[in-house]
Amino acid sequence: CSNGSRKKDSPACDVPGFENTRMKLLRHVFFVDCPGHDILMATMLNGAAIMDGALLLIAANESCPQPQTSEHLAALAGLKHLIILQNKIDVIQESAAMNQHEAIQKFIQGTKAEGAPVVPISAQLKYNIDVICEYIVKKIPIPERNFTSPPNMIVVRSFDVNKPGSEVNEIRGGVAGGTILRDLLLAM
Repeated sequence: CSNGSRKKDSPACDVPGFENTRMKLLRHVFFVDCPGHDILMATMLNGAAIMDGALLLIAANESCPQPQTSEHLAALAGLKHLIILQNKIDVIQESAAMNQHEAIQKFIQGTKAEGAPVVPISAQLKYNIDVICEYIVKKIPIPERNFTSPPNMIVVRSFDVNKPGSEVNEIRGGVAGGTILRDLLLAM
C-alpha cells in the first residue's frame, strides 16, 4: 500500500482482505514529475541532480523510443538505480506489449539503463503498482548522508526579490526546491 504525506505513519490498510491490518512506514519517497515536453526539459535536468533513483515511464500504446524518452534516458545517465515502467498495458494486446518490451530492451542496450527491470503496469487499474513500491523500498538504497562535513546543498528552484546592486547582507529571497547533500541546516 502507499499513502500520501498527510496520513499517519501506520494507518489501516485499504486493500480488500487486509482492512484490519496496520501498515508500517518503510520509507519516505519524493517524486519529481518530469513530463516529456521540450519546454520542460530544463526542469527535468534540474530534478535529476537531486534524485537517488528514477522511474522511466514509457506508454505501451506508443512506439519506443519517443524523442522525449531518449532525452530523459540521457539525462538520467548519472543515476545508478532505474526502473522502466511500461504503462497502459491494459489498452493493448499482449503481443503488442511483448513487441514493445523487446523494443525497450533494444533501446536501452549499451546504455546505463541496460539491465534495468522493465515492469508492465497499468496506472489506471493499479496493476503492478505494488511491484514498483517494493522495488523502490528494497532496491533503491537510502544514500548515506554526511553530517560532519560543511553543509552542501543543491538548489533546484529559487527566487529573489532584490534590486540590482543590493548589499550582500540585505539580499532577500528563498529556496523553493533542492536537497541537502551534506550536514544539516538548522532554522534559527
